[in-house]
Amino acid sequence: MPFDAMAFELRRKSFAEEIGDGLAIIPGGREAVRNHDVTYPFRQTSDFFFLTGFPEPDAVAVINPGHSSERYVLFVRPKDREREIWDGYRAGTEGAVDEYGADASYPIADLEAKLREYAVDRSKIYYQLGNPDMDRKIIGLLENTGDQRTRSGWTVPSVVESPAPILHELRLFKTAPEIESLTRACDISVEAHKEAMRYVQPGMYEFHVQAVLEFVFRSLGSPRDGYPSIVGSGPNSCILHYVENRRQMEDGDLLLIDAGAEFGHFSADITRTFPVNGKFTAPQRAIYDIVLAAEAVGVGLSGPGGNLQDLRDATRKVVTQGLVDLGLVPGSFDQAFAMGMDREFFMHGTSHWLGLDVHDAGRYRVERESRALQPGMAFTVEPGVYLDPNRPTVSFALIEYDEEADRNMAYELGAEAARSHVAERRQAADKIEHPIPPEFLGIGVRIEDDILVTEEGFINLTGGVPRDPDEIEALCAESSAMPVL
Repeated sequence: MPFDAMAFELRRKSFAEEIGDGLAIIPGGREAVRNHDVTYPFRQTSDFFFLTGFPEPDAVAVINPGHSSERYVLFVRPKDREREIWDGYRAGTEGAVDEYGADASYPIADLEAKLREYAVDRSKIYYQLGNPDMDRKIIGLLENTGDQRTRSGWTVPSVVESPAPILHELRLFKTAPEIESLTRACDISVEAHKEAMRYVQPGMYEFHVQAVLEFVFRSLGSPRDGYPSIVGSGPNSCILHYVENRRQMEDGDLLLIDAGAEFGHFSADITRTFPVNGKFTAPQRAIYDIVLAAEAVGVGLSGPGGNLQDLRDATRKVVTQGLVDLGLVPGSFDQAFAMGMDREFFMHGTSHWLGLDVHDAGRYRVERESRALQPGMAFTVEPGVYLDPNRPTVSFALIEYDEEADRNMAYELGAEAARSHVAERRQAADKIEHPIPPEFLGIGVRIEDDILVTEEGFINLTGGVPRDPDEIEALCAESSAMPVL
């Protein structure tokens, strides 16, 4: 994908306006050893890429709006002919300026010395703690400049503030070039999921399907997956983040695929569930129809002015009613919903932001309220129902479920302490032991689409993959262009 210098310049301009006379230090990613002398494939960190587009490891960006000439500086690995023979091209300091638009560039070894220079007349540093090597450099910078403040009276930094709130708010609202990349990632992923539906047959292994998905990704221009592909058949469809993909698929299984391509560093995120033999059984269809109805309601609430909490509540209500109708939860709808009985089968959220990260950056709530959806936001709608094959009886705790209260408690006590507190309450509560009809055990269904909010409403970027069960069965009946292994 060609480098769009103007797009990155506009991002930096927006960021610079927010930090004012501060000094922002944004490290890029580093190569990670997989084993011995083999590294994992390198993918640039998202915040660094968002501002720079620079693809190489071991780089640092400095944004310094108050400087007379070096407002955007890249510190990079220098050119090294021997390393380039072994590992590939390096832009070097010259390329960082000529190819990636930096005002100036220096070898990464010069970073600490230049930061001391840049820190003069800056009262605040924007830096995200968490990188041990860089943390030490920033602490050293504060200590050194603190001496300068005392001895000379210079204005130098005394505060470190995370740039994440600024960067992540910018990332939440997609610009036209970003929408183009996200749309392309979704288009590629749509074709891969459709090919998987055509390809699958009983007797294949899950990794055969994974190979088909990722072959289509690469063939259509995606350099990497947005996240590890989930290809879970039969009982594995009930494991939310199953990635082993080793099971041999059997006649009568459902297959849940959660996979998305990356393009321009933007990731798609699609889930579809369909029968390995091309025909839903009656119990499979019953669960599928619940999830499909819930997803349709959620997608319908995805326009501007809505919010993700209302969307979640609406999908939960549809799922709860469906579970009551099938006798999978005891009692009435009102009781089941109030006590969160659906959470025993629909235990994850309904939506997350989508962008440079598959679970993308951005605040979900503003002043404790679910934020209004606005044009440029992209997110998923992904209800699911999972009936653990090893859980023929479910114990329902008869206590009120308050998602808002649980969220506040997680903040006040910490996530682990809050989970322990909830578990203790559930353990102490009265319970109903409810049997699950055996024909439903081992059925896991999730349906997930990627939504872009527009001025007029919304676009389902991944609606090209069938969701209607009759359309799915028709596509499964088609012959795949891929060889059967």
